[in-house]
Amino acid sequence: MDYVDLQVNGAFGVDFNSDEMTTEQFAMACNKLKEEGVVGFLPTIITDSIPAMKARIERIALAVREVPSLKPLVRGIHVEGPFLSPEIGFYGTHPPEHIQTANIDDAMQLLDAGDGMVQLVTLAPEQDPRFEVTARLARENVLVFAGHSNASFETLREAIDNGLVGFTHLGNGCVHQVDRQDNIMQRVLALRDRLFVTLIADGIHLPVWLLQSWLAVFGEHKCIIVSDSTSAAGMPPGEYYLSGQRIFVEENRRTRHWKHQYLAGSASTLRDMDLVLQSVASCPDAVRRRILGANALELLDR
Repeated sequence: MDYVDLQVNGAFGVDFNSDEMTTEQFAMACNKLKEEGVVGFLPTIITDSIPAMKARIERIALAVREVPSLKPLVRGIHVEGPFLSPEIGFYGTHPPEHIQTANIDDAMQLLDAGDGMVQLVTLAPEQDPRFEVTARLARENVLVFAGHSNASFETLREAIDNGLVGFTHLGNGCVHQVDRQDNIMQRVLALRDRLFVTLIADGIHLPVWLLQSWLAVFGEHKCIIVSDSTSAAGMPPGEYYLSGQRIFVEENRRTRHWKHQYLAGSASTLRDMDLVLQSVASCPDAVRRRILGANALELLDR
């Protein structure tokens, strides 16, 4: 099975959001992912100050230039934030002090820092006035996904008209209690013919029965499994870091932020999630090949 992962915050003890990460450490984690069957992935930089995010994007771009053998594997960079919802619960483990309204200047600084490597940006459409950043990124051939968002149905629909193509880790990055009808998951479901959705299939972020249901409703051509892995992926339970924040991995592989009970990424790789899809969700081989690799590859290549 060839895996393509659109959201990797770190793995095998290496935090891609660490200011101390070396090229050697990044290359080691990349090679370990390759051994797991990953043929392409997007290292993911999460919310922080704009200068800190720029430096981390530049560090990854430099590592790929210094180790050319990584280029086929590192298909680009995913920037998740800082243009996310400031509502409690929706921003998850992203530091609220750095969440801000989207603007062209900061967006282009982040894009330029990657020297052409930024391929995907996750933002909250309600944080993008007049959808100017979404439209600009789309013109720059950057994939724009909504995420950590409580956008209304109309806002989501207008964002799609301006270039939005997907929704990041549906069912996560939102409050625990929602309106039974008008909530972000139902709004995305209503727009399923126009959006890709990424899902975290570790059996922890989403109950397996919900994962099965959404795979059926959205369809195998619109679903993409992402790991959202942290430096804890491929490592034993214990204490790890995500962008300078302590996270704990329990015996059952559940992650949690040291300050609260919110999930903080995952401790699983796509290979781990493939096992869940096979053994627990009884997902057919052809569907697994599509949602674990082919759909993501087609999206990156289009």
